[in-house]
Amino acid sequence: MDPVLDELVDGMFGRHRPTDVAPCPFTDNERKELEHTGELLVYVPSGMSVVELCDMLEIRSNVNFEVEAGMIRTVMADESHWFLTSASKVPELLSYSAKAARRLYEDEGLHGLDIRRYLCFCAAFRARYGSLPDQAYWTFLLSGAYDRSGVSIVGFDARGSLSHHGWMRNFQAKFCGSRYAVLAPRIEVLPQTEGLVRARRGESGTRGGFEAGLDRS
Repeated sequence: MDPVLDELVDGMFGRHRPTDVAPCPFTDNERKELEHTGELLVYVPSGMSVVELCDMLEIRSNVNFEVEAGMIRTVMADESHWFLTSASKVPELLSYSAKAARRLYEDEGLHGLDIRRYLCFCAAFRARYGSLPDQAYWTFLLSGAYDRSGVSIVGFDARGSLSHHGWMRNFQAKFCGSRYAVLAPRIEVLPQTEGLVRARRGESGTRGGFEAGLDRS
């Protein structure tokens, strides 16, 4: 594995590092520009429940995710995958409803986070900056769902403990926002696929992130 990717996975998972890490489908150039774009590269291992990921990543929570397991729907749970997301310590699109944020992201070829992606993002953010994101803020998890028609919102309290609630998709508040996920426009990096264009925040009509991988419940 590339030494930079190896260090990234070590930083996220520490002594609980997965034994098998899927190849990264983002190109060297896409990874090199992340400092400029203000984004993080994040790895999500397959087959891990929310409880297992919390333990693996050493993220404290005041939620009994074993009880909530039947209500919280995730995506791509059986597939290890990499994604890019904003490295901001607070969510964006504050005061936007989940419905409005999802429409905006879809127009730009972007996905949302689900609880598994969110946990791995938090681990990558902590490894990079030494603190947790979204303290005193809530983030909509736009991929997956809560129960049949609701949406999950998550965030950390001042003591660094994760909270979760099922909420309404039309809810709006100045302390509640969203985070996007960029999936690579390719399954693997090959000479034939290297030139495919990734989706970017703020660039509408870019569908690259929808061509190689879809959010599958």
